[in-house]
Amino acid sequence: MSNLFSRIPDKYWAYLALAFWGTLSFLLLNKTSYGIDEGAARALLLVWSVVDDVVSPIVTSGLPDFRTIFFVPAGFLWTGNVLAAKISTIFVTAGAAWLIFTWRQRSGNSESALLATGLLLISPLVIDQIDTIAVAPFLLIIFVFGAWSDKIYREAPLAFGGMYFAQIFLCLISTTLHPAGLAYPLALLWTWYKYPVGKQHKYFFGGIIFAVLFALLLTLGWHQIEWITNPIRSLSSVFSGSPTNKDIGAFRWITGIGLSLILLLVIWKQAGDLFSDFLGRILLAAFVIGILVGDETWSTIALVICLYWGFPLLLWTRTNSSRGFWGQRGITLSLLFVISTSFMLSDKVRYQKVMGGELTPRDNLIKSLIENTKDYLNEETKQSSPPKKPLQIASQWPGLTMLACHCGTFPLPPPAKNEQELFAMLHGVNYLIFDPQNPANSLLSHHLSLMDAGKVETVALEEGGVIVEIKGLAPDKITK
Repeated sequence: MSNLFSRIPDKYWAYLALAFWGTLSFLLLNKTSYGIDEGAARALLLVWSVVDDVVSPIVTSGLPDFRTIFFVPAGFLWTGNVLAAKISTIFVTAGAAWLIFTWRQRSGNSESALLATGLLLISPLVIDQIDTIAVAPFLLIIFVFGAWSDKIYREAPLAFGGMYFAQIFLCLISTTLHPAGLAYPLALLWTWYKYPVGKQHKYFFGGIIFAVLFALLLTLGWHQIEWITNPIRSLSSVFSGSPTNKDIGAFRWITGIGLSLILLLVIWKQAGDLFSDFLGRILLAAFVIGILVGDETWSTIALVICLYWGFPLLLWTRTNSSRGFWGQRGITLSLLFVISTSFMLSDKVRYQKVMGGELTPRDNLIKSLIENTKDYLNEETKQSSPPKKPLQIASQWPGLTMLACHCGTFPLPPPAKNEQELFAMLHGVNYLIFDPQNPANSLLSHHLSLMDAGKVETVALEEGGVIVEIKGLAPDKITK
């Protein structure tokens, strides 16, 4: 039996391990339509609209990022199935981890890459990114695809060949995903400036600049990004998962600050190795750019740097061989045991929350909206009753709201001069749902507070936001 196992190539054991991890990760996912990222919801709705040839009001929210490309296979085969998109995200995450491991193994860091990959896959932060179909897994696989593409192209450079256009296309996708996605085209520009091959650098300069500008014009920036958030809060998600509210406790402050200090130490010690490695150069640039946002995507990049470039600092071989294995690897194994145990305990808590049906305040608010609009959503109406007008909702999260209620959902109205102008804009809208604590919604909250009770009514006021019912018609519409 031992001879049989020894004959099996290592890569097949790796496939088996990834399949086992994927199965366990699937059990930790929320199986409902709640809890996913707003950008992912818009991308899914766009794919489903194209596949089913159905006009969707989600296009009024602007063109979503290019996560849409990754959702095409799942959207085509399982239209309307959010869980299929989450499963495809599991495959994307596994592929990114495999490629990063292979890249670091090629650099002579096999042992540290193996340990780092294992911890990365069981991190509560990465599981959260998969469950919410967030940007981080797709950004990581774009980065590592870009690193491998550059290596392959330089081995056989061909002007305007397939690998050239592949890298330009990766620049386009990366830019639309997140501000940190600009790190890949910037790193590619610097690499071709510093290490040109013939006249190929001129083609890359033009192609990269065109791809970045076209991506920014196409999506008009990053709509769902909240700039200058607390990076300590997001770093604490590495051990505890994404927080459900804005307030963080003492434990999160301690873990966030501790991890930030360790991260800065790793970058300081490994700055030369990071900058000399193409993938490390991309991650370092993404870390610097992403700190302007400081969200969980940036924390995932920080985690990758900390694991894949931090473990080599612990695994250096001591010159005194008499210390033995535990003398050389004792600290590393102890740290590995503590971190992995902490990760798995957080994953266990997550599983209990998923089984208990616990939702974030935002998703609880959307669920309350569904419960308050069940009369509109009931398709089985009596023939004697007049047909009901279709339900129309204006939401701060139009993609998530449309996924949950399966009804027409539009973005919040633009800023109005006064409450009369706002009320005229809301003609045909039945409900408003938004977060009044968001500074961007302060003017909307002010105008709604000045309206008469006969025009609007607050249906629910929860931690996640407020639901407002529009009860009357705009005066100009009444006269008509």
